[in-house]
Amino acid sequence: MSQLALDRPLVAQAATSQWGALRRLAGWATLAQLLCLLLSAVAGIAVGLEPATAQEYFAMLQNDRVVGLLRLDFPTLVMICLFAITSYGIYGALRHSDGPYAGLATMLVYAGVILALANHSAFSMIRLSDLYAVATTAAAQEQLLVAGEAVIAGDMWHSTSGFLAGIFMQGGFVLVSALMLRSKAFSKGTAVTGLAANGLDFLHVFVALMLPSLATTLLWIAGVFYLAWFPLLARDLLKRGDE
Repeated sequence: MSQLALDRPLVAQAATSQWGALRRLAGWATLAQLLCLLLSAVAGIAVGLEPATAQEYFAMLQNDRVVGLLRLDFPTLVMICLFAITSYGIYGALRHSDGPYAGLATMLVYAGVILALANHSAFSMIRLSDLYAVATTAAAQEQLLVAGEAVIAGDMWHSTSGFLAGIFMQGGFVLVSALMLRSKAFSKGTAVTGLAANGLDFLHVFVALMLPSLATTLLWIAGVFYLAWFPLLARDLLKRGDE
């Protein structure tokens, strides 16, 4: 028997251990996402949602930078970053039963994450606000306000890239939640709440084009399901990480 054949069980065991560690990491990342979601919801109620104009953005950031970051939806930015870890951990749990489809779902999520992060307005608005605060002429301030309005129009909530980010990210999680229904790695509750949360979020992207008020309602309902999905998903990932 060759040395290579003798080493194969050790290599397989090491790979299994690494996947287990990754799933545990994904489980903790999912709990962090739950905290970000709660913080975003509380901040929206306590200090308000994002301003409507660049002038309001600049005044908000100059008056209170912490409140400004919360109203710029900074917790959601962190939550989206963590999806890169969460989705790969889910792939690790599904790779044996539904590897090709789980891989496709992970690719869609990663595409959505990249598009969303590339178009988040937080750091651009902070920079423009700082420049606005030290601008010495009305003309310079007006130019910065115009630049701020352009950033708002092109951010993750209003741009074509933001639209596609929602389709890819939520579409990927709808697919992966459907795969969970036939997998022993995840509970039915995790799969169903994942379908509800991400399905409503996916639908809201399209509804927002015609009926913004209805889209907002769908997003709030989806948020309730996310509050159930994140802890259930974390539990399953942490449990799988111990196997």
